[in-house]
Amino acid sequence: MKDKIRPMPQTKRLHWIDAARGAAILGIFMVNAPSFGSPYYMPGFDSPEWDSQLDSFLLGGIDIFFQASFYTLFSILFGFGMQLIFDSRKRDGIKPGWFLSRRMLILLGFGAIHAFLIWHGDILFTYAILGLLLIPFLYTPKWVLLMMIPILLIPSILLSTLSVWSASLLGIDVEEMMFTMMDIENKLAVYGNGTYTEVLQQNMVDWLTANGVGGIISSAFMLLPLMMLGAYLARVKLFHDPVANRRKLIWFTVITGFLFLVFKAGPYLIGTPLWLTIIQDSIGGPACALFYLSVITLVANLPVFSWIAQQLSYVGRMSMSNYLFQSVLMFLLFYGVGFGLYGQFSLLGFVGFVVGVFVIQVIISRIWFRFFTFGPIEWLWRILTYGKIQPLRKKNMQRVS
Repeated sequence: MKDKIRPMPQTKRLHWIDAARGAAILGIFMVNAPSFGSPYYMPGFDSPEWDSQLDSFLLGGIDIFFQASFYTLFSILFGFGMQLIFDSRKRDGIKPGWFLSRRMLILLGFGAIHAFLIWHGDILFTYAILGLLLIPFLYTPKWVLLMMIPILLIPSILLSTLSVWSASLLGIDVEEMMFTMMDIENKLAVYGNGTYTEVLQQNMVDWLTANGVGGIISSAFMLLPLMMLGAYLARVKLFHDPVANRRKLIWFTVITGFLFLVFKAGPYLIGTPLWLTIIQDSIGGPACALFYLSVITLVANLPVFSWIAQQLSYVGRMSMSNYLFQSVLMFLLFYGVGFGLYGQFSLLGFVGFVVGVFVIQVIISRIWFRFFTFGPIEWLWRILTYGKIQPLRKKNMQRVS
């Protein structure tokens, strides 16, 4: 088997999918930065520290346009990419399930390092486990893949909604309970001034609270269906040819845009009651993600927007490298083992920080791909997957050197 495995040829990429992946990295960063650098940020709730009119405006904007929208987009694209790899390996006569299993186990290792040594908000560890669960479904007919999405998703939505309603009937103040769980003073002390050992201990506590076994099980019902949706979209090839599928994509954009406005932005018209936040994230979030994906696909080849899409695609082609770079940078900037700026940024400061760092990432990614074929972490992932050193520098650069 080892002799048969060979790297996949670098075929023509769907650059609008890379652009959507780059946009997802920006959106995830916009939510992760205040979560990483401050104890005051709790998605979907008012902040005890950021309470100005500007803060409320920014919190609402992040909640509507970013929260639960971009990690869902990334989940959809994750499943989309797995289906493409599955089909490619199958055409090459290589067992795709075995190949993807090896790939996911290596991703699990990357995720473990990131989650337990850098930041508890890691997504790679969970994605690797869900990727392993997705593999059997890639062998099924596409109608089975589509049918499994509501089978997994609906019980989770109902359970989450019922839990909020039950808390309301019992007189439990969910918002107050959430802020108690935030443990603000302890986090300020440990993350802002603690030793690395203390940071790791607090990080593990926070990982078990936010993720842990229960969180992974919950993700299997919330994120795995989105990965299945991505795999289904890759099967039907709706996004493979934007010109041929233009009419379908326009209708797709209209429908998902309507759902986005109703379920994601609509709750703000009635005061965003707590019971609606579940539907806002579980229905509005994926609708928003699909809206972004279809819009980017439609405009990526238009003269006005093609340059922006191209810049995003550079980031998307090395998405894991850029994602991990953001975490390492924030670790050094915010935690006491680095510059110790934890809890000292305003919300506006975080927004400016995210935009500024992302622009730098675009520039670095663009320069990187002048000389190299893969991002550095993506290159290491390929080496570990194939079990041998892979070429990194572009062939014309190798001849020059």
